[in-house]
Amino acid sequence: MPSGKLRTIAGITFGNWLSRAYLCLAGFLLLIGSGDNSSHTAGLFALLLAVPTGAALIAMVNAAGDWAPDSDAIIWFILLFSYAFHAFLLGLVARAVQRAGRRRATAPQWGDHPEETSQRSAER
Repeated sequence: MPSGKLRTIAGITFGNWLSRAYLCLAGFLLLIGSGDNSSHTAGLFALLLAVPTGAALIAMVNAAGDWAPDSDAIIWFILLFSYAFHAFLLGLVARAVQRAGRRRATAPQWGDHPEETSQRSAER
């Protein structure tokens, strides 16, 4: 992949406040939820943040049966991949909203045409 495409993907994934907030929350919940003295509630919420993608990937690994390696590294990889994928999707949403806001700010409004309002008052 050329560096321009990789830079664009990284910019979408990490370059906005919405994706960064999501990734910080996921990392914070993972830190609290893992370990010996962990909070099970934080671990549950860390898993819930990765639900659509993570659940599908875990189901595919479970369906592979004996072919899939039996280790916690697979679960950690699935969680991290799904967090990055969700941050990418949130970045796309943030970029679309930002572009729509710019278009709306520069688009002419209905009441901004003085010649139309003067013609309407002349017709009355």
